[in-house]
Amino acid sequence: MSDRESGYLAFLSSQGQELCGAISRDAATDIPFLGKAGAPEAAAWVEKVVTSAIRVLAGEAETETLVAHFVDLATRGAAPEEVVRAVSLCRRHGLAVSLRALPEVAGAAEGILRLSACFDAAAEALGRHYAKVAEARCRDGSARFRSLVGAIGNVIVIVDEDGRISDWNGEAERIYGYSRDEALGKDYVETFLPPEVRAVIRADMRKVLAGEPSRSYENPVLARDGSIRLIEWNVDRVLDGEGRPVAIVASGYDVTEHRQNRDRLERSRAEVQAILDNAPIVVFVKDLEGRFTFANREFDALFDFSRGWIVGKFDGDFLPPEAVKQNRDNDRDALAAGRALQSEETIPGKDGIHVYMVSKFPLFDPGGAPYGVCGIALDITTRKRAEEERAQLSQQIIDAQHAALRALSTPLLPIASGVVLMPLVGAIDAARAALVLETLLDGVGLHRAEVAILDITGLRDVDTEVATGLVQAAQAAALLGAEVVLTGVRPAAARTLIELGVDMRGIKTLSSLQQGVTHAITRSRGRAR
Repeated sequence: MSDRESGYLAFLSSQGQELCGAISRDAATDIPFLGKAGAPEAAAWVEKVVTSAIRVLAGEAETETLVAHFVDLATRGAAPEEVVRAVSLCRRHGLAVSLRALPEVAGAAEGILRLSACFDAAAEALGRHYAKVAEARCRDGSARFRSLVGAIGNVIVIVDEDGRISDWNGEAERIYGYSRDEALGKDYVETFLPPEVRAVIRADMRKVLAGEPSRSYENPVLARDGSIRLIEWNVDRVLDGEGRPVAIVASGYDVTEHRQNRDRLERSRAEVQAILDNAPIVVFVKDLEGRFTFANREFDALFDFSRGWIVGKFDGDFLPPEAVKQNRDNDRDALAAGRALQSEETIPGKDGIHVYMVSKFPLFDPGGAPYGVCGIALDITTRKRAEEERAQLSQQIIDAQHAALRALSTPLLPIASGVVLMPLVGAIDAARAALVLETLLDGVGLHRAEVAILDITGLRDVDTEVATGLVQAAQAAALLGAEVVLTGVRPAAARTLIELGVDMRGIKTLSSLQQGVTHAITRSRGRAR
């Protein structure tokens, strides 16, 4: 070391205490980290810096010794701008003290230049230190970013301004069939998209770079094996530190199966809708309050409603009160039963009254709770009318048969002028006895009979009821001016009539029909003469 250098270093060393005090005072306010550390700790750090600077100037230590104190400040938590300010503060006070040596102290000018260069070197070393820290952080951040992107289940694709792949994750590798290294640098649109969508996607990418992010956008992508997958994307741009767009980042997920399932579901719904709309039955669904949530075309046609008008309406919006009560009662019964119930419902339509055979059943949600009632109704109006007509025709036939049977059971035969014959066969009860009386009186009046022959040859038994009926018939005929002749009276019947004490006055009895006919004709002719 020359005498000139020794003189400057001696001067600087003599001013060391004052230099440390000046730096410490300003550090308490200009460098918050040292201010918070406390005066003793700050003073100790400043003393180390001043001592190391003098040793570097004396050639006893390298510049790294001085830099180490500033790096230590950074590693202990001081912000980069505080560390840079500390270097500047130490330089400024060191130069201020050194200027006092001019011009008396030999070598002061050279020493000042060396001191300034020493702190310049320290500043450059700190710059390199922070550059390494930043690089390490960048590498660490990139690694964390790669880990994060790789952990995301979505497809992540990053494309630069030119449309080339700059990064993508494992899910993208799985979907596209290309490793990350194979994909990097490839034109995304030309390599991974079907030709028919390339122009559209390029236009969308330009919009995204211009500041129009895309949300929930679906497009097909082309995999390595030639298969097509459908991806739903959220796309946005990446800006650099100056706010310029430098890349596009797209996050998406494979919706191929979801879309296929949705398409199948839509087709299934369309098929069910077509079946319901073209079926010759009325189908409807109501919620628990009776509000319609669905009706097929046949329902709309019944009331001449426009398509979908009924949704949200109630029975009372288009039906009379009696029909509303009928429908709601049947709805409640089906809900209460928890199963399908059948009933007939009378519904007034646009063309008159219709009768429907309706099956109503509750609808249940996945938890088993009812949320509505469905009705399937078949128009049986024509069938009901046909049944009524058949019933009427059947009744007419029965009535005709009854009339024929009455005629057969009580036949009245005109056998000569003024003579009628009624042969009685089988058994006579109260109803038939009344019929005998009615037929006999009608016949006497119609044929103006003078003699009415009642032939009981074919009767099974003659009891009180039969005997009374015969006497009543004879008495009634007598009132019309006709004589009643009873023929075919067998011994058993005669005995019964006697035992019963039947008053046979006014009734002529003969043993055979032939005798009765002869008697009636002879008497009729006698009257005629």
